[in-house]
Amino acid sequence: MADKEKLGNFTKQDAPTYESVLQCMRCGFCLPTCPTFALTGRERSSPRGRVALARAVAEEKLDFNKAMKEEAFFCLDCRACTTACPSGVKAGEVMEVCRSQVHQQIDQPKWQKLFRSFVLEKMVPNPDLMETSMLPARLYQKLGVQWLVRNSHILKMAPKWIEKAEGMMPELHQPLRQRVPELTPARGEKRGKVAFFLGCVMTLMYAEVSRQTVRVLSHQGFDVITPKDQKCCGAPHLTEGDRETTRQMATHNLDLFLDLDVDAIVTDCAGCGSALKEYEELLAERQDHAKLEKFHSLIKDVSEFLVEQGIRTDELKTINKSVTYHEPCHLCHAQGISKQPRDLIKAIPGIDFREMNEASWCCGSAATFSLKFTEESQKILDRKLDNVKDTEADILVTANPGCHLQLAWGLREAGMPQPVMHLIELLGEATPE
Repeated sequence: MADKEKLGNFTKQDAPTYESVLQCMRCGFCLPTCPTFALTGRERSSPRGRVALARAVAEEKLDFNKAMKEEAFFCLDCRACTTACPSGVKAGEVMEVCRSQVHQQIDQPKWQKLFRSFVLEKMVPNPDLMETSMLPARLYQKLGVQWLVRNSHILKMAPKWIEKAEGMMPELHQPLRQRVPELTPARGEKRGKVAFFLGCVMTLMYAEVSRQTVRVLSHQGFDVITPKDQKCCGAPHLTEGDRETTRQMATHNLDLFLDLDVDAIVTDCAGCGSALKEYEELLAERQDHAKLEKFHSLIKDVSEFLVEQGIRTDELKTINKSVTYHEPCHLCHAQGISKQPRDLIKAIPGIDFREMNEASWCCGSAATFSLKFTEESQKILDRKLDNVKDTEADILVTANPGCHLQLAWGLREAGMPQPVMHLIELLGEATPE
């Protein structure tokens, strides 16, 4: 979906291709897979309905109007419809591109434009600024202010999204990026060398998870290079319709990681992996195809990589726990990685794996969806929590920070006992120091 000639009532820059909206046969296979259609029953809130809206804009039968804007952002971009579609229609990606059109065609309040520009263009692309921005939140926790706020219930008077955002905040620690060694050598028999893509949310909110990722990869026999100059993958920008800033960061990351002589570029964040694999399409008009193809081939989710290489289990400790697994949408649907996380979990001695019903159904997080549409997000989450409860598992495992935040908050609010763990945390617990 690179820049093309002007298509109907879309602007020239970052519009869907006509082919991408034409190929929908309206067969309806997508309907049972779409959480927003399940909630509303509205045709326009289904994948085929959204693609039909985009096609009408492309054919100049419809202006890029308020309904198009609403559906572009009401779409979870969970990609479940892509998995189900027999024609290969990528409705989520079409809506992702339409979000860029929203900011080109529909006026926003000036303060909103300035705030969005600062966050997406200045703050997120700057790792140092991002790390500094989290200092007040860490002090908020460490000085006991969070305890006072939560126990006073003062946030009950605030808008629901503010109360939820505060409630979702995990225990924060010092960001990992500056602390992790540039090179972590392999332990035991060396099997190769990998680069580690450390995502923004992971280093800021789940530093311990990514520390375990580096440790596990090392224990599994791989030198791990973690470049400190890496930037955000661009997933937040794609979600919010800023594809140009994504391209700038993508170009930086592409050059940085391809200069390393590694066997793979490993990430422990499903959202990062999905965005990194989209660089080939995002930069198609600006970079050499062979270079993009090579980068794409190197990107591996940590579960994908370890299962491909073969997991060393000889020294793993036994964990006598029952575990169920929630599939992140951007792992199973966007990347087609579904079996590998399960194989990794089952390789841990002592684990009683319990398959969850509708494991690949979205949890309702979807980046900022859970805060923009709190009621709808809660209904989607409730469906997921019912399925978790039915497993009676001790631990709920997932592999994406957005899912982790949403699920941990939901379990706590529902009074359910299961902790949420990243699958690499589980493997890390079984891995000797």
